[in-house]
Amino acid sequence: MADRIVLITGGTRGIGFALAKAFLSAGDQVIITSMTAESIEQAEADLFQSKNHLWAKRCDVRDRKDCQQLVQDIVAKFGRIDILINNAGICSDGQFYKMSEDNWDQVTDTNINSLYNLTQPVVQQMMKQPESGFIYSMTSTAGMYGVFGQTNYSASKAAVIGFTYALAEEVKRFNIQVNAISPAAKTDMTIPAIKRVEEACARNGEPFPDYWRIGSSEQVATRVIQLIDSPKTPTGTVFGINGEQVWNYHRPERSEYVI
Repeated sequence: MADRIVLITGGTRGIGFALAKAFLSAGDQVIITSMTAESIEQAEADLFQSKNHLWAKRCDVRDRKDCQQLVQDIVAKFGRIDILINNAGICSDGQFYKMSEDNWDQVTDTNINSLYNLTQPVVQQMMKQPESGFIYSMTSTAGMYGVFGQTNYSASKAAVIGFTYALAEEVKRFNIQVNAISPAAKTDMTIPAIKRVEEACARNGEPFPDYWRIGSSEQVATRVIQLIDSPKTPTGTVFGINGEQVWNYHRPERSEYVI
């Protein structure tokens, strides 16, 4: 498939930017968003060769009206939306007992509330379309296992998983596929953590752990497109991607305990 209408939030850097480049290379029309005009201008400059297939829009995914207007503008210009990638997200670490309300709200507003703000009007549009729709959202292993100092981030990424499971059930009758991706890639968010681990290993004379041997944003983007293109990809699934590897996570199972 080509010439699809693809909306990627947070598409001006990291995995979002790699996704934009990959979809553009596939011949699709790509809309990327960012909160700042500076990021939009830089992305347009970096992707100048694809300017005829790129539409960069400022949008605050925390703002319901911003998101509704964005969807209206896309439909007015292209007539449909085929793929939504909920990629925008932030991480702001801090131990919970001293975490500020602002710290909590910034992460949850960006990582959770944005799912409602943008995905709902997109779903309403996709339900009208005869073509298949695809909604992919970025989660994290932090949402599955929890990470020290990241209660806000872990909670928000766990919410993405529940959101994916529930929405997939609701919209599969409209031929809309809903999945989540837990990516491992070197980005602005992960590189500082990798450096800290490298320094700690060097100080302690320990080997660098395999857990932190991760691939690139470009590899994640390639695998996401392959999942969307494959007719065998199930809906309502959380996929892990690291380099060339793709796997799916099983839903939690109940264990019986005798007290």
